[in-house]
Amino acid sequence: MTPKLAVLDMAGTTVNDHGLVQQAAINTMKAITQTDITIEDANKVMGIPKNVAFEQLCSINNLSIDNETINRLLDNFNSELENQYSIKGNIELMPFADELFDAMRKRGTKIYLNTGFNRKIAEIIVKQLDLKSKIDGFIGSDEVKKGRPHPDMILLAMKKEGVEYSHKVMKIGDTVSDLYEGFSAGCAWNIGVLTGAQTYNELLTAPYTQILNNLERVIAKFEKK
Repeated sequence: MTPKLAVLDMAGTTVNDHGLVQQAAINTMKAITQTDITIEDANKVMGIPKNVAFEQLCSINNLSIDNETINRLLDNFNSELENQYSIKGNIELMPFADELFDAMRKRGTKIYLNTGFNRKIAEIIVKQLDLKSKIDGFIGSDEVKKGRPHPDMILLAMKKEGVEYSHKVMKIGDTVSDLYEGFSAGCAWNIGVLTGAQTYNELLTAPYTQILNNLERVIAKFEKK
């Protein structure tokens, strides 16, 4: 069976930002809380809504925070990432992403991108990589009540495309939160890829149907037999 809808994560899965998002998180924690965090700390909170990510980063560093501090962290992070992502050449498609989009479209599968970023940053990514002609839509975490690991973004994509049953949906992502999102939505294909922030052993802790090195092997699922 060919999926009617595929929902793919952005940074780390279909988009290579060369670590800009982790660096933005590190810089933001230093600027707003005067706290040094490691790239390993940043990697642990990839894929989830950024307000939750910063709450977790503050918690593991034993920082007392309030809503005002979280808002300052978000504003700083979003501003830095908007600036970095707007620079031509700073981001690019992951290997095999373009070929996968083509294979999906040839089989009639609708393609949505989703992300833990807000809609504005997602729009910058789509514009910079000229993706509007390659995908059917994209969703930021601020467009739903609950972001990952909850299924709301997938359910919204299903609603937009008139896909009634989640067993006709494929989810692909590079983080534990991506895989729990796909599992929570009931996706028949729930695929992890090792092109992003988290390791094979980390992805093994989440529900999945496959864990792959990259997107290349997914293309075969859309080739006519």
